[in-house]
Amino acid sequence: TGSNYGLELTFERFFSRGYYYLITTSLYDSKYKGSDGVLRNTAFNGRFVFNVLAGKEFKINDRSKLMIDLKVTNAGGKRYTPVNYEASSLEKKEVLFEDRAYSDKFDSYFRTDLKITYRLNSLRVAHEFFINIDNIFNTKNIFAQTYNITDNRLNYIYQLGVFPTFQYKVYF
Repeated sequence: TGSNYGLELTFERFFSRGYYYLITTSLYDSKYKGSDGVLRNTAFNGRFVFNVLAGKEFKINDRSKLMIDLKVTNAGGKRYTPVNYEASSLEKKEVLFEDRAYSDKFDSYFRTDLKITYRLNSLRVAHEFFINIDNIFNTKNIFAQTYNITDNRLNYIYQLGVFPTFQYKVYF
């Protein structure tokens, strides 16, 4: 059996006078009771998610404008089951403490994305040039861990670091 409960709050300012924002937060708890009758965290019990989206538009002239958008996300860390290093070393494979399922968690996930757009309007077509920089602060968020049997330790796989993309769009 399982249970999930929480609270969500949202504050929003719709685009007006050249800017907008959206702030959301979720506070929650997610538990399950296995066949052993013990109540534990689920794999998804990060406990919180906090997001901020904001943008500002700057008019350059009658035909063009510059837009800046920012997105910040902070979320509770992903849960995992700890490795039994002694048993893993003896068996030469990863052995988990099954009685401690999802008792540990990674550090909180944090990421900031930035988008800068230049828009040029002409009579029959509009051009948009933008750069989107994901994870602008190059935060090292853990995606997963793997057990290394050679040296009896964990190795971490990290999510993508700074990732810029450039695009050009034409609107007819």
